[in-house]
Amino acid sequence: MNDVERFKAVCHGEQPDYVPIFGFPGSPGMGGGCMVKTHQRLVETGMPEWVDGCIALGQERKTESWYHYWGTTGPIYPDFSIAEPAQGIKSESHIEGDREIIEYETGALTSQVIDNDTTYAMPEFIIYPVRDRQSWEFCRERTTPGPMRPDEEIAADCRKLADRTKPLAVNAGSTWGTLRGLMGPEKACTVLYDDPQLAHDIMNWLSWERRTYVFPLVERLRPEIISCGEDNCYNHGMLISPRHFEEFCSPAYREIGQVGRDCGADMVSIDTDGNYMEMVSLVEACGINAIHPSEVKAGNDLFALRENHPEFILMGWLEKEVVNEGNGHLIEEEIMSKVPPLLAKGRYFPNGDHGIQPPVTFENLCRFMTLLHEVTGNPEGEFPRVSR
Repeated sequence: MNDVERFKAVCHGEQPDYVPIFGFPGSPGMGGGCMVKTHQRLVETGMPEWVDGCIALGQERKTESWYHYWGTTGPIYPDFSIAEPAQGIKSESHIEGDREIIEYETGALTSQVIDNDTTYAMPEFIIYPVRDRQSWEFCRERTTPGPMRPDEEIAADCRKLADRTKPLAVNAGSTWGTLRGLMGPEKACTVLYDDPQLAHDIMNWLSWERRTYVFPLVERLRPEIISCGEDNCYNHGMLISPRHFEEFCSPAYREIGQVGRDCGADMVSIDTDGNYMEMVSLVEACGINAIHPSEVKAGNDLFALRENHPEFILMGWLEKEVVNEGNGHLIEEEIMSKVPPLLAKGRYFPNGDHGIQPPVTFENLCRFMTLLHEVTGNPEGEFPRVSR
């Protein structure tokens, strides 16, 4: 079987030749590389330098050598759009002490650590791009894609993906998650009460953009995955009420779910950190069948989800910190208590519950991967196996 065939088998509760260690960009677990400082730490503690997978924000991910060495995999994405790029939003930056200050023509203002693309820490968003209707209309104008590309160019790009051996994902964007990115989490919550018409107008524009530029690409490519991103949960649950999700988000997800069914997508997924337990029923009713990354410390319980949602595709849920220095003794219990029983029920992609952290050691990651490959029957990878 190839990667596409294994992916499809797991999604549909069938038995592949082995279960892949599969990670999405944004929630790669152990499957798809790591941030620069973490990569340096792995090399310092023994990983060969030629193993790439080094992730820097805003730069192309080079994960093939990571996949080859660690015996993991992930989706591919189209590297083209059916329209010309949007005008975009201009910005200028300068250094103040140990911070980089970024000023945008939207009026937004951000402060972050210097070289934040490689030394990632959450920036301080001093002023968000959208504060009111006027600032929203400015952002909308600058971010609306340009004219459609010639059909023959699009067709030529699509043909390059026709004989793929890895699952293809098309990104369908977000709903409230976009609102949060534009306004900040506090304003994105209160606007649902204070100015619901503005919130609806933004959601409606996002749906128009999706119908115009994303759904036609899905229809042409017939991808295995339609991926969305929300980040609308925190460590106790959803940041907005189920009622507000139904009103502002569900209409878009029903459309996305329907397009996924019509075009034969095996997975329609949402990336959201935090505790998403309450969210599963809401999105499953819309035709969404997967959420990742299933963080452990947020209180997600995949055993309960499997019991109550037998056809939902489960991902991750292995505590990432077990591969950190001093934690190697936790690896066996973490994997053996979760992976075999979930694999027995099917529709489960085992992996770490989010990205690898800088305190990781190469030995611990080898120990983790050795056992995970054993329980999934995965023969891939060149990393040195560590016996228990």
